[in-house]
Amino acid sequence: MTFDSGQVSPLRPSSLKIVSTTNSNTTPVIREGSLTLTDTLNLDSVEVVPSLDYNLLSVSQITASLSCIVIFWPEFCVIKDIQTRQTIGCGIKWGKLYYLDLQSKDSNKLQQALMADGSEGEKKKYEIWLWHRRLGHVSFGYFKKLFPSLFAKSDISSFRCDICELAKSHRASFSLILNKSLLPFMVIHSDVWGPSKVPTLSGSRWFVTFIDDCTIMTWLCLMKTKDEVNLLFKKFHKMIETQYIAKVRVLRSDNGGEYQSSDLQKYLKGHDIIHQTTCSNTPQQNGVAKWKNRHLLEVVCASLIAAKIPISYWGEAITSAAYLINRVPSSSIDFQTPLQALTNVVAALTVPNVPPRVFGCVAFVHLHKHQCTKLTSHALQCVFVGYALHKKGYRCYHPPTRRMFITMDVVFHEDSMYFSFKSELQGEYQKEIQTLDYDYHISEVDEYRQSELVN
Repeated sequence: MTFDSGQVSPLRPSSLKIVSTTNSNTTPVIREGSLTLTDTLNLDSVEVVPSLDYNLLSVSQITASLSCIVIFWPEFCVIKDIQTRQTIGCGIKWGKLYYLDLQSKDSNKLQQALMADGSEGEKKKYEIWLWHRRLGHVSFGYFKKLFPSLFAKSDISSFRCDICELAKSHRASFSLILNKSLLPFMVIHSDVWGPSKVPTLSGSRWFVTFIDDCTIMTWLCLMKTKDEVNLLFKKFHKMIETQYIAKVRVLRSDNGGEYQSSDLQKYLKGHDIIHQTTCSNTPQQNGVAKWKNRHLLEVVCASLIAAKIPISYWGEAITSAAYLINRVPSSSIDFQTPLQALTNVVAALTVPNVPPRVFGCVAFVHLHKHQCTKLTSHALQCVFVGYALHKKGYRCYHPPTRRMFITMDVVFHEDSMYFSFKSELQGEYQKEIQTLDYDYHISEVDEYRQSELVN
């Protein structure tokens, strides 16, 4: 809407006679027409309202009419074309409003307006927020230890993330007294979480963690039943002996029945592993594992909220969280990453690493020649759900066909969440998710992966 009829042409009668203002008053609309803001921003059906003091641009109207998205940051906003992903406009925040630069004649000048007066700081802030999301909403304090150059001119206290507040709210806590082991794998902490009311895409409702006391390196595995702990610990123990040539001396857990099974107890005794358990009704004695579970679930909750993704994807989110947490600095090991702390002490196997991406974002997976024709799409729009375990690749899921792709041939649109674009269908989709036959629909790759330990 505009108050200046001279900016609009050609003028024509408006189908809208009056508009309501925020103070519940009504004001007449005299005409409507088209308005060219820049070479890349052309608006139709602009209403002329003489009583206005400012020109107003409706976000809902512009996204619908121009097929674009508007992304807001604390200091500026950007308008992007959905098809081309090109920036077609941007605005600067003054006071409590975002102002579009109407003086610029093309998108390059709009970009220059964004880049002027402290542009380097704004670009750094954008990069900080992007990496914060890529790393599963990691603490800004730890983040600064990982990328100190990004915070050279930025104060950590100026960054406040609403998603983190929603996902990580908890009561005041008491500090832990940590007596760490001198060598990796001397003491292994373990705990089981579940059951979840909503199963994962593969039907799992539980997960178990194995945490090295020395390096806090974490291994996680999803489970369909709690009695899988016995088999998974044996698999974990064998992996430690084979890959790290190390010996587990102590397993520390609670008194859960899954840890007290005769098979597991026999295995522990046969390998001279001491099983330390907590006293009755004293979960604090298994504090390392409990804290790790809380950390994992905070990252999962933040990822699901930020991506507006169905809860049934929590299994993908928590395996992604375990991958990221092992690669983020921790104060308990002198701000090393768990992976660094482990490889600095023992000769560890080479672990596949790929640059992190924003969980739940749109991922266009390349289709190979046998998967498409010359006249069909050469890529498939999927949702990014994590990282492959024994392959150097990203895990991308295609909800309509329930197929999982593990590939490096993928283009990410990290500012676009897959389920945000499908908001009008999400209600029906979530109902469908609740009634899926997971065991039947899950791919062979994903079914096999449920018995794998994620690190």
